[in-house]
Amino acid sequence: MEPFVESEMTFGPYADGHCFRVEVSETYRAIQDKVQMAEFLLLRTQADAPPFIWIVEAKQSSPRPETQPNFSEFIGEIRDKLANALTVGVASILKRHPAADAELPDSFKALDLGATGFRLVLIINGHQKAWLQPLQDALRSALHATAQTWVLGPNAVVVINHEDAKRFGLISAP
Repeated sequence: MEPFVESEMTFGPYADGHCFRVEVSETYRAIQDKVQMAEFLLLRTQADAPPFIWIVEAKQSSPRPETQPNFSEFIGEIRDKLANALTVGVASILKRHPAADAELPDSFKALDLGATGFRLVLIINGHQKAWLQPLQDALRSALHATAQTWVLGPNAVVVINHEDAKRFGLISAP
């Protein structure tokens, strides 16, 4: 897939069929009224390991925990986007959305959802590493019910900056 820009970061390129840009999809357009959505779903595969779908939201900045109520509102918005993208992704694979059949890559359609892991990822461009942990703690707490009900595991919620995103192969340029 060709690279694309979100929050002043260049995402990709990714292997063909491994990225579903849910935020710009017809599937999302059909349900978007009062439904917030993360940017995209990325299928990550490795030999001898189960596949993972990384659900990615990108931001240019974030408020600090001491800037209330903005911080709580920000965490709530990110929680909703990531949880909604997880649900829409799974519902699309299960053929619950008519438009998804035409736009969802075949590699997603072929997944065994019971064996697929999920990672909910917030990337904040230009963020200092020291600022990430309070955000991750708050987001992990906000997504606790989602992580529990989907049995996502203790490392399912991740907050990273542009440097980590590059190291993980998510972006090619900040």
